[in-house]
Amino acid sequence: MLKEKKLLNDEYAKKIFRSEDCREYVASVIAVVLNLKKEYVMENLTLINPNVNINENVKDQEVDTVYDTKENYINIEINYRNSKVSKIKNSAYIAQLYLKQVKPGEKYQIKPIVQININNYDYYKKNKFIYHSYVMEEEYHIVRDKNIEIYDINLDLLSKMDYNEIEKMNERDLKWLLYIFVCEDKKLRKEVYGGSEMMKKVNKKVEDYEQALDAYLFYDKKALDDAGMYEMGVDDGKKETAKKLLKMGVLNDNQIAEATGLTKDEIEQIQKEEK
Repeated sequence: MLKEKKLLNDEYAKKIFRSEDCREYVASVIAVVLNLKKEYVMENLTLINPNVNINENVKDQEVDTVYDTKENYINIEINYRNSKVSKIKNSAYIAQLYLKQVKPGEKYQIKPIVQININNYDYYKKNKFIYHSYVMEEEYHIVRDKNIEIYDINLDLLSKMDYNEIEKMNERDLKWLLYIFVCEDKKLRKEVYGGSEMMKKVNKKVEDYEQALDAYLFYDKKALDDAGMYEMGVDDGKKETAKKLLKMGVLNDNQIAEATGLTKDEIEQIQKEEK
């Protein structure tokens, strides 16, 4: 059992889901969630620009990851706190992906949108690992619109599982695929994934980031809570982390930008403010 809950830094989680090296892994996750064949998903999966903006005045324009398939758009979001802000952002991403497909003067031909939320919490508090939602009528539970599907995955439940349980699973089990998001122990990861060439590539990405940034690869949820990062907002939290890294003086500007998800210009601005 993991003694502490550790969470893969969202910037690196995004890099894994956007990486061509991890394409098979991404296809496996999508295939299991949507009950499709992995080979079919791999053949039809195209990574598209994460900037889904259809209006320059709209905030939160960049999704974590979005793929286009022959049949739908798949938006993968990493969520660390069940807040009003994250709910609004995720709804806005769906709306923008929907509107992005509406072309003036053309007939509406809308691809369905599937949002896969990888959450650090139990969204509905029913102690389930995965929830599947549609827009539906309240009393009769009749689906109103199948063009929008949302899957909420509960990493909190996964983080409490013994790795021996996970080790018995395989790539057709979503818990096995996503365990890497909550396991910061290199030895345990190798024991769980040692026989999988696909997961060796994903684990290699994680280890590369670990080597470059050590403790900044994983978030310590308690430490972040104590530091008030969630209350101040993710962007402010990233800036506070950047300030600490600058004071330590062990990373250059590019590495700090990589670690925090801030731009180089933002790092330079923080340096000016701290002088």
